[in-house]
Amino acid sequence: MQTPDNQQRPLHILVLCNKMPYPSNDGGTIATLNMIMGLAAQGNKVEVLAMQTPKHNFPLEKLSDELKQNINWHSVWIDTDIRLGRLLKNLFFSRLPYNAERFVSEEFNTKLEELLQNNYDIVQLEGLYLSSYIPTIRKYSKSTISMRSHNVERQIWERLAETETNVARRFYKRLLARRIGRLELQTLNKIDLLVPITRNDAEKLPFDQHRTYVAPTGIEPQKFAPYKEPAVPKSLFYIGALDWEPNQEAVLWFVRNVWADVQPQHPDWEFHIAGRNAPESFAGEMRKYPVVFDGQVASAQEFIERHNIMVVPLLSGSGMRIKIIEAMAHSRCVVTTPIGAEGIDAENGKQILIGSTPDELKILILKAIGDAEYTRKVADEAFAFTNTSFNNRKIISGLNNFYKQWLQR
Repeated sequence: MQTPDNQQRPLHILVLCNKMPYPSNDGGTIATLNMIMGLAAQGNKVEVLAMQTPKHNFPLEKLSDELKQNINWHSVWIDTDIRLGRLLKNLFFSRLPYNAERFVSEEFNTKLEELLQNNYDIVQLEGLYLSSYIPTIRKYSKSTISMRSHNVERQIWERLAETETNVARRFYKRLLARRIGRLELQTLNKIDLLVPITRNDAEKLPFDQHRTYVAPTGIEPQKFAPYKEPAVPKSLFYIGALDWEPNQEAVLWFVRNVWADVQPQHPDWEFHIAGRNAPESFAGEMRKYPVVFDGQVASAQEFIERHNIMVVPLLSGSGMRIKIIEAMAHSRCVVTTPIGAEGIDAENGKQILIGSTPDELKILILKAIGDAEYTRKVADEAFAFTNTSFNNRKIISGLNNFYKQWLQR
């Protein structure tokens, strides 16, 4: 514990990640990297132990000097690919959700044991699927354990099950939701502090609010400029990780139920879709519709700046859509669903456009397409909103103080 005399000293923090947060090309890695860099910018000594996985890997020796400033990086290779045999074994012989079991590793645990000799003030878990390492942390250190909750994982799978039409897949998604819900409750009983990404998520997780600090993913305002005319002005766009089922579901639903009716009315407008790791089945489906499938793009920022109106038609999911915050910070008008807008608290019709049904979304998009002045006004309001409400330095400064107050108790 800290005393008033040493309250101002820098914290020693270990952050555990179930994927390498660089390059930060999806919402999860952006949220994690911004958190890590924000904690280091507060003057803390930050160490990171990350899993190098088939989908998320980057050589530590190639990290930039900026990423190494006050940050010491460690990593362990783990094969997290989904294997049918492992999945079936998990289904019949385990109560742990397969989503979590894929991240259980003896090698990672051994490296963690080694690092815990450093007497950290805080060990921060970046998500629920690192909870299997809590016993090791308790055994080898007296560190305070904090969990950063990017989503309410149980809710994601409950929502996916609700919209699933295949009976077998619906059964499995409901099973996953139950298992994840049980793991959430068990984990919340083992940690000291909870750091959810939205107030909405905090209210859905049964945890002491006095030990909870809501820390949305922030932006660095100096990295974003006011409105810049898009290179492709007659364009709608979507960008997000396409190996995540809620994103696939959203894009397919929108293309079939909204864009299919809007595009014939405005044949000179394009709908661009970008995202990494799209399965061939999804890419093939996209080729059936009047869309431009860009796949993985070199720069999300350049893609956003190049196009005009962002569409995020999420039907399931949880947490906060980081790409929406980024698009708003780039002065782009965003059209989304209530689930897409969760946790952002922007004013509908002023800083963001929200529609629940295909008809509502069609009306919003036709209005945005047909009235450039209105679309620009929404984009300008979005820029101002993100600059004041999602300043990363303010958010992390608050979290840093929260940690110090807890350690001083």
